[in-house]
Amino acid sequence: MTLFEMLVAGLMGIVAISMVLCAARLLMGPSIPDRAMAFDTLMIHVVALVALYVIITDQLALVDAILVVAVLGFLGTVAIARYIEEGRS
Repeated sequence: MTLFEMLVAGLMGIVAISMVLCAARLLMGPSIPDRAMAFDTLMIHVVALVALYVIITDQLALVDAILVVAVLGFLGTVAIARYIEEGRS
């Protein structure tokens, strides 16, 4: 295992820990905007983890999965924002 692979593996560990904390905020969030931000951050973490995995394994087919997850995360955030706006009216 090269130094670069160890560095990327360490980054994956850090992102995974941060992802767990975001999932906790998503589940325990006191308000809907807190949960919306946690959801958006969680989707960013998923994209980051898959991107780091692609870097280590050289499986370029997963880049398409990264794009799909990023678009679905964005659409989910937009849907939650619209729900928040409709609820305030």
